[in-house]
Amino acid sequence: MLQIMLACTHTGQFVPTGIETDVDTFIALPEVLSLTRCPACGGNHYWTKAQTWIRSTDCSSPALLPAEVVCSHEFHADLHKARK
Repeated sequence: MLQIMLACTHTGQFVPTGIETDVDTFIALPEVLSLTRCPACGGNHYWTKAQTWIRSTDCSSPALLPAEVVCSHEFHADLHKARK
């Protein structure tokens, strides 16, 4: 599973949006304006998919990838090759 994260505009800390998904569903998500209450600063942040970062919940030391990398054709093609 993937956790959709965003960077707090006040602290710079990566915070979860509360949304978990798989790669194919994430790629298919529309670019819409969303709102998340930030646990880092206590404020509200508006964001779109393009502004997010993705973290795998399956790893003990998860790396963050920018949404544009996850949505790229090359990443998607490599992922499907790895699944075979």
